[in-house]
This record gives sequence, C-alpha cells and structure tokens, in this order.
Amino acid sequence: MDTTGPTTEQPQPPSVIQQVRGHAISGAIFGSVYKFLEGATNSPSGSRLSGGALAVRSNTLRIGSFAAWYGAAKSVRCAVAPDYPLETTVAWSVTDALFSVRHGLRAAGRSGLRGAVVGVVPDMLEYSLQRYLASRPRADDRCIPPE
Repeated sequence: MDTTGPTTEQPQPPSVIQQVRGHAISGAIFGSVYKFLEGATNSPSGSRLSGGALAVRSNTLRIGSFAAWYGAAKSVRCAVAPDYPLETTVAWSVTDALFSVRHGLRAAGRSGLRGAVVGVVPDMLEYSLQRYLASRPRADDRCIPPE
C-alpha cells in the first residue's frame, strides 16, 4: 500500500513548439478572416458571401505567409529573454528581416528597421500602461481613515 501523501504536480508551461503552433494557427485564422472581409467588401451586393469565400481560396499563399510570419515571430520571442522590455520590437524586426533576406541584404535591413519601428509601438503602449497602472492608488489605499 502506498503511504505517501498526494502529490501536487505543477502544470508545465507550453513548449516552444506548442506556442509556435498556436501562433501559426492564429495567423492563419487572422489571415483568412482578413481576406474574407476584404473579398466580401469588394464584391457586388448580391454575392458578398461567395466573394469572400473566393477571396480566401484565391489568396491561400498570402494567408500561409500570415501564418508563417506569426509562427516565426513567436519563435523569436521565445528565444529572447522573457523579461526583456523590447521583446516584441526585436521579434518583429528579426522576423521581417528574415522574410526579406531573399530580396538581398539591403532589403532585409530596411525591412528589419521597418519591423522595429512598427514593433516598438505595442512595446511602448504596454510599458506606458504598466507604469500608469502602477502609479494609480489601489482600492485598499483609497479607504477613508477611521475617525
């Protein structure tokens, strides 16, 4: 008979492969929704549903590149230290440069800079929001002192 007490196992964080897979799937879903809406808005009023479906079917390579970009960006984010403040900036910069290497080094450099400029926006918004929320008084600090 086993006399040891019950063990509580800590749940394992998802592996890098699972995180990349999840982001690639979300990139494919986002790309499909975007192309569907784009095709539906550009179709005549009587055939919006079929126009959206046709747009998704005819833009499968672009949707696949959405998925690949999201997966690559997540793999770079997993490679960067988790507490690094400019994690998104580095990930978007490296991913954009990686996807533009086939056009040459100058194009990859320009694309990497563009990815860094675009990637710094969510990082700065997140940083600003964290600072704002940290500076606000908490609910227990706002209590009226007893008389």
